Amino acid sequence: MPDIKIKAKQFIIDAIISFIYWTVTLTPYMVFVVKTSIDQYIAWLVEEALLVPPLGAIFSIIARKIKR
Repeated sequence: MPDIKIKAKQFIIDAIISFIYWTVTLTPYMVFVVKTSIDQYIAWLVEEALLVPPLGAIFSIIARKIKR
């Protein structure tokens, strides 16, 4: 049982880190290149919040398995 708890904790940490990373990385592009309005930016953040955390965490799991 503790193994599942550790993996779940790592999954959540990876999800949060991936969301923060991609938000910080892509925000200047969305604001200065795409020139999104505030409504578009908020919609983009919501979409990103739904997609990036689980996908980022899954990618981290795959990367760790490949690394071994």
